[in-house]
Amino acid sequence: MLYQEALQEFLPSTLKSLSTEALAALDYQEECEIKQKAINRFWQANRLDGTPLKIIESPLSRNYRTTSKRRVSVDRCRVIFEGSGPTSFVLEPQEHEQIFSYLNTLLSKPAFLPLAYAMNWIIIRGSYTSRVVIFNVFKMDASIVRKMKQVVTHLQSMNISVHGAHLYYDPTRSDYYLESFRPSDSVSLKHLFGLRDLTLHLGDIKLKYPVTGFSQINESQINNLISTANAFAKTSKDDTFLDLFCGYGLFSFTVGKNAKSVIGADWEGASIEYAKASARFLNKKETRFIAGKITSDWIESHLPPMKNESEIQLLDPPRQGTDPGVISSLAKRNPKRVVHVFCGTDVIPKELTVWNSKGYKIKKIQPLDLFPGTSHIETMVLLEK
Repeated sequence: MLYQEALQEFLPSTLKSLSTEALAALDYQEECEIKQKAINRFWQANRLDGTPLKIIESPLSRNYRTTSKRRVSVDRCRVIFEGSGPTSFVLEPQEHEQIFSYLNTLLSKPAFLPLAYAMNWIIIRGSYTSRVVIFNVFKMDASIVRKMKQVVTHLQSMNISVHGAHLYYDPTRSDYYLESFRPSDSVSLKHLFGLRDLTLHLGDIKLKYPVTGFSQINESQINNLISTANAFAKTSKDDTFLDLFCGYGLFSFTVGKNAKSVIGADWEGASIEYAKASARFLNKKETRFIAGKITSDWIESHLPPMKNESEIQLLDPPRQGTDPGVISSLAKRNPKRVVHVFCGTDVIPKELTVWNSKGYKIKKIQPLDLFPGTSHIETMVLLEK
C-alpha cells in the first residue's frame, strides 16, 4: 500500500481530493490525527515490524515555511506568478507574500517587463528573522544584470526586511527551481547585495549554509528533529558517527558532538564545502567531511574500513531513497545502531526489507510532522542487530 492511499481512507468528506496542500484547510489537531491513522495503516498494510509512535507535532502548524517560490510567466504584458494555491499563504510567512506581491507589481511595469520575460522563478529562502531573494533567470547578459540592480534598489527600500539578493542562471528553464544540471561554463550564481549565505542558530553553535543548498523548510521542527536523532543514536566517546547525506552538517555537529570521531559524506557541492568550513571554524578536529555520490562502490572505496571500532550510522537520503546496494554496503560495516530518516514514505518498506535481510531489526519508529498542511511526513527509524 502507498502512503497516499492510506491517507485517502481517513480524509473527511469535505476534502474532495488530496491536493498538495489540502490538509491546510483542516484544524491542525484533526490533520495530525489523520496522518497518525494513515501512517499506522500504511505500516500495518505493508507488514512492517513495530508500531509508529505518536507523531511529533510541529510547534508552528501554519506560516512555518522558510522557503517559498513562484514561477514567473508573462501573458500579453501581464506578469503572472504561478505555484501558489489557495492555502499557500496559510503555510508561508506573511512577509513572503508581501515580497511576492511587491515584486509582481514592480515587474509588471514596462521598464521591467524584459526582465520578467527572462525569469524562471523567484525564490525566498532564509529563517524567521532574515531572508534572501533568489531570481532564477534563463537569460543572463549586461541588460538583465542592470535591470536586476534596479530591482534590488527597490527591494532595499521596502519596509519588509530583505537581507540579500542573488541572481541564479538556469538556461535549461527546468521545473526544478534550483537546477543542479546547469552547463559548467555558465555563471550559476551572482551575488547582488547583502547576505552571501544563510545561518541556522542551534543554541551555542551556528551553522552557515549556501543560499542554494538544502535545508529543512520548517525551522520550528529542527530542534525536535535533532533531539529525536540524539535519543535514537546515543553516541558516546567510544563511537564513530557516520553521517550520510550530511548536507552542511546539521546532524554531524549536533548528534555527533559526543562521538569520538565524525565522518560526514554527501554529494560534492557548496553544502559539503560549508560543512568543512564549519568544522574548521568550530575547531572540530575529530570531524571530517568527504564529498562524493553515495553509492555502494563509493562507500566501499572511500570510507575508512571499520575493524573493531564501534560505529553509529545516520542516513538522511532524498525522497526517492538510497541507490541500490547502499544499505548492503553500510550493513557490511557492522554498525552498532542505525538511524534511517525517511523523507519519502513509500520507499520505507523496500529499504527496511534490505536492512532486515542483513540482520537489522526495527526498534523504534518516530514520525515527525515537518510539513504541516500537506500530506507528507518525515519518519525516523532506529535499527539494531
